[in-house]
Amino acid sequence: MDVRKLTTRRITGLAGLGTVILFGVGNGLWAFEQPAPGASAREVVSFYADNSGWIVAGGSLSLLAVALFILFASGVRSILREQEDDDLLATTAFGGALLAMAAEIGAETVNMAGALRADDGSLTPALGRVLFEISYVFGYPAAGVGVGVLILATAAVALRARALMPRWLAFFLIVIGLAFLTPLSRVLLAPSLVLLAVASVQLLRVPTPHDRA
Repeated sequence: MDVRKLTTRRITGLAGLGTVILFGVGNGLWAFEQPAPGASAREVVSFYADNSGWIVAGGSLSLLAVALFILFASGVRSILREQEDDDLLATTAFGGALLAMAAEIGAETVNMAGALRADDGSLTPALGRVLFEISYVFGYPAAGVGVGVLILATAAVALRARALMPRWLAFFLIVIGLAFLTPLSRVLLAPSLVLLAVASVQLLRVPTPHDRA
């Protein structure tokens, strides 16, 4: 493997780890206080009012994570293209990542809008409920579809090229990718961050020419 490809893999790995850290910390600041879907308007307003500062701070970190994830996804696209005669699946994977991050931006900004309105006292129960539900839909079903496409395209390349990962892992990722296309995406957030962290570490463990000497 030449130095250029090694550099791409290492940058991709670092971007993936940065995404996990920023997104994990950002959501950890407020997500444990988040009401369940269908919560009453009073609960939603109370959530935004009590956690407005944490929501804005956490949302800002998550938006930085989105930027890093796009860098990660660009690296993944480059790596997948190395394994294929064309870039159909690589581009599909990248498109899935863009879809997921567009939905994530929507979720974070709408959620932050609710926090900011609660902070200045202008959040009504009706507006709070609408913002909360829209944020939820962006964050799980919509973003989940994008993540599912990314995972499925990556697993397909791995199976076709018989590279990147063991075949059993590629088949496992197909199951995970399909699950992301369903309402199960809501409970797959934490496992997906672990998966991203593991993949990033593996990319960073690629030996350099000096290591091989």
